[in-house]
Amino acid sequence: LREESAQSQEAAQNELNSLQMLIGQHDERLSTLQKESVQYQKDAQSELNNLQKLMDQHDERLSTLREESAQSQEAAQNELNSLQMLIGQHDERLSTLQKESVQYQKEAQSELSNLQKLMD
Repeated sequence: LREESAQSQEAAQNELNSLQMLIGQHDERLSTLQKESVQYQKDAQSELNNLQKLMDQHDERLSTLREESAQSQEAAQNELNSLQMLIGQHDERLSTLQKESVQYQKEAQSELSNLQKLMD
């Protein structure tokens, strides 16, 4: 009976040892997984921070481009206004020259008529 009890205790002790070894392996695996999880979270946070920086840079560049575009449009509008003003001035001068030319032609024609009358 003692021998059976000793064998039973030995079997129980072996089973306990096996379970403790499995628990140790499980604890090691759990510790490894926790470390990997922490590292993964750090990597993910770092990537998120990098993406946020890129988005901020993109937003800043977009803002700069919009500002430059607005300035460029304003400059182009100013140039267009200047050209339209010059065209208006040119049109006025052309009209004046045409009137003067018509007047000169009338005067020349009148002078020519007078000369022909004198020659007749």
